[in-house]
Amino acid sequence: MRRLAFGLVLLCVLLAACREPTPAVQVERPVMFDEIATAQRPVTARFTGTVQPRHQLLVASRQNGHLLSRQVEVGQQVRSGQLLARLENADQHGEVDSRRGEFARAEVLWRNARDELARYQGLHQQGVGSVAVLEQLASEVKVRAATLSQARIALQLAEEHLQQTQVTADFEGVVTAWHAEVGQVLTIGSPVLSLARLDSLEVWVDLPVQGLGELLAQGEPRRIWVTSMGDGAARSLAHVRQIDPQLDVGTRVQRVRLAVERLPADVHLGSLVNVELSRSHAAPEPLVPVAAVWAQAGQHYVWKIDKQSSQVQAVEVEVLKRSGAHARVRGALQAGDRIVSAGVTRLREGQQVRLEGQGGS
Repeated sequence: MRRLAFGLVLLCVLLAACREPTPAVQVERPVMFDEIATAQRPVTARFTGTVQPRHQLLVASRQNGHLLSRQVEVGQQVRSGQLLARLENADQHGEVDSRRGEFARAEVLWRNARDELARYQGLHQQGVGSVAVLEQLASEVKVRAATLSQARIALQLAEEHLQQTQVTADFEGVVTAWHAEVGQVLTIGSPVLSLARLDSLEVWVDLPVQGLGELLAQGEPRRIWVTSMGDGAARSLAHVRQIDPQLDVGTRVQRVRLAVERLPADVHLGSLVNVELSRSHAAPEPLVPVAAVWAQAGQHYVWKIDKQSSQVQAVEVEVLKRSGAHARVRGALQAGDRIVSAGVTRLREGQQVRLEGQGGS
């Protein structure tokens, strides 16, 4: 009986030993949190500018004649090689026809001289004929070949003149102005239209004396931001490329041309943009609640909340200045990071938290 009781006790002990340990339940601790604010850039002045081409080329006529038609309108984007305008080309067509006739005659005379020389060379090899006649025929072939070459060059030149009665674009761009009307008599070099390049846009802004003084102020340098009218967040840095020396006496403004690093996507030629002048000092260090900072072994920390897992991580910070309920800190914190603002002493590394509300700092 004793053996049976002992065996039952031993069996119970073995079964208890084989059980897997019950995992600890992960408890979410409710916390208050604060979010690191985005540093505001200090704008000292704001003006309105326009997007203009840095390079604007004048397309001129390469032949004499009346302007027959205009194929594009102002503001239209054109591609390289696209037809822009036509000139009357009756004279050029006549010249091409005449040169083609001269080339055809010269080619017939050269073929006849070549064939006559070949025939006489065959006779001379058979002992018929003289060397003098053979040399005369060879000289005749050379003369006819030279005449044919000149006729070919004259025909090519006439065809080029005909092609030049069509005004085409040499590069991709936008038509900004017409300088000739249909029916107007043009000579070689007469301006036809203006074409702006799209690969070199810049911003023109007219600044009053006060704004120009802000831009050229000594001491702390100014940064120039170009922002879209539609999306203020789409911005790009710019720098002064040129300041026009002439001051408008009536409006007391002076034109400044800005080279932009990269224009916003929704900004095009002729668009209106905001030009902001701001101080270029570094953004201030983040401001956090004093209750969010805790110390251990002489070092200061804050609890950073992972947005994906809701787990906390200790981030080392340096307290720069305390002011009331807030402290200016330096550390591995960025705008948008969330930190625990209350109850920091009851947390541990990697603990799951539940966000109850924002502290409002």
